[in-house]
Amino acid sequence: MQLSCHCGQVQLTLATPPETLTSCNCSICSRYAALWGYFDPKEVSLNELAPSGQEESAFVGYSHGDKYLVFYHCKRCGCVTHTMTTDKVSEPRIALNFRMAPEALREKIQIRHFDGADTWQYLD
Repeated sequence: MQLSCHCGQVQLTLATPPETLTSCNCSICSRYAALWGYFDPKEVSLNELAPSGQEESAFVGYSHGDKYLVFYHCKRCGCVTHTMTTDKVSEPRIALNFRMAPEALREKIQIRHFDGADTWQYLD
């Protein structure tokens, strides 16, 4: 299964979809309107299709506050593609934005709602 940003410059590949997706209401996730699927980084292949002859990364990272997560977006089209935990977290994790997946696939996966703005608990 492959997810990609709008322009196709950032592509993420995984073997199987997650059992659930997470909709978070924290200050950044509510702005991005992402649906996160969580994985061990070893389960995901990241492919950057940078323009020919360029060695720079196809995406840009952003981290705020406690710096436990970095949010990445495509340099070209701006799509939020994924997050990755930083070295401050003992168990690495990558979250893929399943808004990049076909709607038919998303509809088959249960969406859970996480209160990242207040209680840090799932609401369902």
